[in-house]
Amino acid sequence: MFEPERHPYFEPWTDPESGVISYILTERVAAVQQGFYFVNPSMSADGKWLWFYAAFPPAEEHTLGVVSTDADNPEIRHFPRAGFRAEAPLIDPNSKGCYFANRSTVYWQPVDCCEPTPVCSLDPDWIAGRYQDLMATHITLSTDGHTLLLNGRIGNHWWVGLGDTRTGKVEILKEFGRHYNHAQFSYHDPDLFSIAEDHWRDMTSGQQFPFEQRIWLMRTDGSVFEPFRGQDYFGHNSNVCHEFWSKDGWMCWADYERGAYEGTVEGREANCVWPRPVCHVHCTSQRRYWVADQTPYRWDEEPCQVLFYDRETGKEVAIASGLPSHYMPRRWYHTDPHPHFSPDDEWVIYTTTVRGTFDLAVARVSDLAERVR
Repeated sequence: MFEPERHPYFEPWTDPESGVISYILTERVAAVQQGFYFVNPSMSADGKWLWFYAAFPPAEEHTLGVVSTDADNPEIRHFPRAGFRAEAPLIDPNSKGCYFANRSTVYWQPVDCCEPTPVCSLDPDWIAGRYQDLMATHITLSTDGHTLLLNGRIGNHWWVGLGDTRTGKVEILKEFGRHYNHAQFSYHDPDLFSIAEDHWRDMTSGQQFPFEQRIWLMRTDGSVFEPFRGQDYFGHNSNVCHEFWSKDGWMCWADYERGAYEGTVEGREANCVWPRPVCHVHCTSQRRYWVADQTPYRWDEEPCQVLFYDRETGKEVAIASGLPSHYMPRRWYHTDPHPHFSPDDEWVIYTTTVRGTFDLAVARVSDLAERVR
């Protein structure tokens, strides 16, 4: 059991407005220590390891770090060879390591070894000398545990594909003439995944293009490629952004202005769960509790919030009522709080700036739930 109150590497911090207590990882292996991007959890499924991004400004890459949650056997490790840029890693369900992508290859980083090993790679003949800019926005794994869903940019176009962990090969499913990213496997349907259309800038001319439909659904056999909802909701250059699959199979997303939404694949609803401006959102397995940050995109103008919400009572509480602005350009390391729940729904994990740098923080869900009942 994770007991940060007793852990020598964590210190409590109390929000001055809400009184909510977070626990900040103060033992350092890097200048910047961040939680994972919210789609993939930072904590292993068995709860024994808390992974984080490590960075050393102004070096471009992130590297991986991990800390044991055992207060009686504290341990923190840094994996300097596990380097990546924009790609978000994935903790394997067996909790023994983490997948990460670098250039045209996905690697496996064991928790108990410093050496990463290659898992699958793009075919050099398919790359054909072109510039390979991205391997995966965030890696997700099929329900059978054998296939990694990947998406990337090569030259001035984009692709989505499947990486086979047994053969080491990557199969390209589709190439696009406009920006598609954030591909994510469904937790329930092994052949279904979502992929997001995003705004983009031409690499040569610098011309900018908006997206038309944000969330698309695809099947691995190519039989489906369609918007999750029609133009009636998303609209041209909509603010709808930051989607994810809930553990019980719903599509969930944030509308920057209108709030957090959910809908089933069968019904394609747009149910507003949390009607308030939000940026990144995430929810527990049964979608009762939600977290969000608001808004890191205006961090230079005002402090950023991290919020917790109970959909049954309609009440919210601030985990962090005002994270101070930071010293680093956001584009360097994507330094948003990105709050998300642990796999067992017992912790909210986020990145905080209250100590004057970027730190990993956790808050106990049971404590938060008491405040919003």
